[in-house]
Amino acid sequence: MAQNNIPSILIFCLAASISMTLLLSAEAKRTRFTIYLQDYAFGPNTTFFPIAGLPGSTLNFTDFGTLFVTDDSITTISNEGAPEIGRAQGIYVVTDKGGKNLLVLLSFVFTGGAFNGSSIEIQGTSRQFELIRELPVIAGTGKFRLARGYIRTDNFFFDPERGYSVIQVNVTLV
Repeated sequence: MAQNNIPSILIFCLAASISMTLLLSAEAKRTRFTIYLQDYAFGPNTTFFPIAGLPGSTLNFTDFGTLFVTDDSITTISNEGAPEIGRAQGIYVVTDKGGKNLLVLLSFVFTGGAFNGSSIEIQGTSRQFELIRELPVIAGTGKFRLARGYIRTDNFFFDPERGYSVIQVNVTLV
């Protein structure tokens, strides 16, 4: 008699799972916004810095095994010195022996503006020589709790003499 109840239990579990999926997807909201990272590779305001590499490495952004840390200012406009609404903090590791790919582990920590107190977590491969790079958003907190999505980044501005870059980040979250 117990064997006859197994299909009923399986059907109940499947129905409950489908119901929860539909309920969660009905509540899902898409959020899109653009932010800018103010990045300084050298100088007194350095925010992107190599900290380790393989023996004999020049700690260059194309040297396999090189590890970088970052703490860039997040702004809502591209202008240098724009009001900060957060920090982009994390690590990059050159994971491709040819120097083309970086493993990115990055947190956007919002300390002002509409997303104050919230954060999003990015983790994935950045194909650093592509014009537009796409990375997954794997989690969030605060207003972005349970968020998933992606970011698309583009080098908006670069001043090689100062080591200053502005990276445009288009964020899409669900």
